[in-house]
Amino acid sequence: MTKPALKIIAFDMDGTLTEERSSWEYLHRRLGIWDKQADQYQDQFLQGEISYEEFCRLDAIMWKNMSIEHVKSILNEIKIYPTALDLVHTSATLGGKTVLLSTGLKLLADMIAPHFNFWFYQANELVSRNGILTGECEVHVSTDAPGKTKGAYLENLMYRFGASQQETVAVGDSAGDLEMLSKAGLPIAVNPRQKDLEILSNAIPNLITVQNLKEVISILESKFTRPQTGFNEMHLINQGWSQR
Repeated sequence: MTKPALKIIAFDMDGTLTEERSSWEYLHRRLGIWDKQADQYQDQFLQGEISYEEFCRLDAIMWKNMSIEHVKSILNEIKIYPTALDLVHTSATLGGKTVLLSTGLKLLADMIAPHFNFWFYQANELVSRNGILTGECEVHVSTDAPGKTKGAYLENLMYRFGASQQETVAVGDSAGDLEMLSKAGLPIAVNPRQKDLEILSNAIPNLITVQNLKEVISILESKFTRPQTGFNEMHLINQGWSQR
């Protein structure tokens, strides 16, 4: 059977390309406001008591009046998995357009994006004025708002680039990536927690589970054909294309 071409590969950020499973939680913990404070908002969201947008709003207001440079200095501590850059390069050599879809903090996505040169990336934005956080958040990627989910973004990208499901890969690490993973012909979960694995496996029969990103490289090389004309040059698309 002829191998398909790879046209799009979508990555989650927190816990997939980076070593921290939540950039929101990492910032809260570093500031000493997670236990018995911010964690309560997470519990309310997980129990369905508040929407995802309200969850983000309550989190963001806790950082009101903080210097954006201070926040960036903390987020800069979050490490990228060593193999992540090799994986994105391999994806490009196979002809795939690499994209990042994250409910994490856009400040972190902005910091790592130049290293990966994604075709497109989107995450959630903390509003600032004159370098100071206002306590507001612009939710670009949601878990429950129609048109803003990772799955909706991936569908739009597949349409934009003429990619079939068979030509699309999604890589994530948690149940929060379920909709994105379900849109791809090759859904890959990297080292998910047991509870996340159970949710993903029950919903996605063809899910592939791996322990690390190095295994993803091997899978891509075995599943997709290399383009005859060399690898696809990476290029960053303005994040606002979907609003135009």
